[in-house]
Amino acid sequence: MPRTYIGIDQSYSGCAVVTHTPASNHTEFQRFDFSPKKAGTGPQRLAHVHWVLREYFQAQRLTGTVGAVAYEGYAYGSKFRREELGELGGIMRLALVQTWQPGLLFAVAPSSVKKFVTGSGVADKDKMLLAVYKRWEFEAPDHDTADAYTLARIASELDPEHVAEPLELRFQQEVLDTIRNPKPARTKKAA
Repeated sequence: MPRTYIGIDQSYSGCAVVTHTPASNHTEFQRFDFSPKKAGTGPQRLAHVHWVLREYFQAQRLTGTVGAVAYEGYAYGSKFRREELGELGGIMRLALVQTWQPGLLFAVAPSSVKKFVTGSGVADKDKMLLAVYKRWEFEAPDHDTADAYTLARIASELDPEHVAEPLELRFQQEVLDTIRNPKPARTKKAA
C-alpha cells in the first residue's frame, strides 16, 4: 500500500493539514478554523483543538499508511501571542504523540520550511506560494496550505522506508540534515 505523508502548519487562528501520497501524486488538504469565534477561548478552546486534531489524526492513522509527519515548529523570535501559540502547539503535539510513535514526528523550523522550497530561509509568504507551484505544480489556496504541503514533502524525504529520487538541490539536503541532526539546545550559565 502506498505511503502517505502529513504536513501541518498551525497558526493562532487555525491549522492547515496536507496529506500527500508520492506514489500516486495524490494530495488532499484540510483547513481547521480554531479562531476564538469558532472554538471558544481559554481551556474550552484548547479542549476543542485537541479533540478535533486527535479525531483527524486517528482517522489518518486508521489508513495504516502514514510514513511520517512533519509540523512547523515554533517561531522563537515571535513577539505576538507567544503564550497562546505555545498552548496551541502543545495541544497539537499531544494529539500527535497520542496517535503516532515519536519517531514518525518531525518538528521543522519555519526558516527550514522556507529554505526547502525557495532556497532562502527568509522568503516571504507570496514567494512561498509561487515556489510551491513552480517546484511541485501544487496550487495552494493560501499561505498556510503552501507551508503544510512543503512540510508533507519534507516528511516524505525523512521516511527511511520511502525510496525517493535523490535530491538535486543542495539546500534541500541541508534542511533534511538539520532536521535529522539538530544542534543541542543551548543552556544558560548559572549566575
